[in-house]
Formats: sequence, C-alpha cells, structure tokens
Amino acid sequence: MTIRALLGTKHDVLEQTYVALAMLVVTFLYEGITAYAIPGFTFNIYEAVGTWTGLVCVWLSRTRNILCWPWGIVSALSLGFFFSQIGLPGQQWLNWVYFMIIQLWAWPHWAFGGADKTELPVTELSWKGKVLTVLAILAGTALVYYAIGYFAPGSFHPLLDALVVASSVVAQYLLGKKKVESWILWLGPVNLVSIVLFAMAGAYTVAALYLAFFIHAIFALGAWTKAKSHV
Repeated sequence: MTIRALLGTKHDVLEQTYVALAMLVVTFLYEGITAYAIPGFTFNIYEAVGTWTGLVCVWLSRTRNILCWPWGIVSALSLGFFFSQIGLPGQQWLNWVYFMIIQLWAWPHWAFGGADKTELPVTELSWKGKVLTVLAILAGTALVYYAIGYFAPGSFHPLLDALVVASSVVAQYLLGKKKVESWILWLGPVNLVSIVLFAMAGAYTVAALYLAFFIHAIFALGAWTKAKSHV
C-alpha cells in the first residue's frame, strides 16, 4: 500500500489536467450563454465551481481515473453551499453529510480494494444485491421525504428532492465499490429527475451539469460493462 497509488499514474495526472482545462472552458461558456439567454440570471460562484469540478469528476469516473475523487470532494463542498441558498436541503445534506464522507472512503478503496490490496476491479451486483438496491432506494426516499418535512417544512418539491437524495446515496456507494449498476442509477432516478428538479428550481447551470452527467453515464455504462467482461 503506497501513497502513489492514491495519486494515480502519469497518464492519470495528464488526463486530469486536460479534462480540468477543457471543463473549465465549458463551464465559462455555459455561464456566458445562460447569462445572455435567461433574463435575470445571477452568477453564483458556488454553482459555477461545483459545476466545473463536478464535470471533471464525472469524466474521470467514466475512465476509472482515481483522481476523480478529490475533484468530487470539492464539487460536493461547493454544491452544498449552493443548494443551501436555493431551498433544497436534501441536496445540501446529500453533498455535505454523505458525498464528502463516502468519497474519502472510495478514494483509497479504488486503490487498495482488490485482492492483496491491489486496484479494485469492476464487477456487477448479484440478483440479491439488485433487489436490496431497489428496496434501499424506496426506503431511503421515504425516510428523506419525512425528514425534509420535519426539519425543513415548505421546501421545494420534497418528494423529488428525496428521490434524488436516496438514489444518489446508493449510486455513489456502488460507484465506490466499482459496480456497473451504479451507472444505471445515475442515468435514471438520479440524473433525469435532477434535471427536472433543478430546472424547476431555476438552477439552470446545475440542471445542465446533470444533463452532462446523464450523457457521461451512457458512455460510462458501456465502458464499465466492457471492463467487467475482462475481469
């Protein structure tokens, strides 16, 4: 077990640099287009930074680059501040209480979670695991929905907020375990619902971010399925 395994190969570092610069340009372009096209649009630094780092994170996750995790941690921190400002407490809790913590676990788990503390391979869930995944999402949605109603009554679309939170919790855990099914969850109950939810809340930059996540998840599902077949 070495620190070098957590920092990636030279290829990982080079890919990270190219992707970070490209996604910074994409974020600036989108912010400019949105400001021009939508009357009353207000730039938010937390939304912009969370969008940029989130785009980098999801790209590197798709290519199984271990450096996705530090970018994800910064994205969770930034988006947590943003969601606290627009009345989506479920999303704030998700980013600060869960995403930041589990990514600190997933980062070394990818590096040392395989046999004899080697790199973790891509695998898929058993049928029992798939059933438990669905049950966990249903139970989690109900739990978060009632928590929002109790701690933050009057929140914006609490049921959709709760569904995204519960699905994201499970999807992120499966991503940390390098399970192919994580990308199925990112595609459906997370990204599609998030696009609708954030667009209705007026969070257009984050809605676009989740549209990018959705597109990435399509390619990631194919890439991870192919990688699993070689394990």
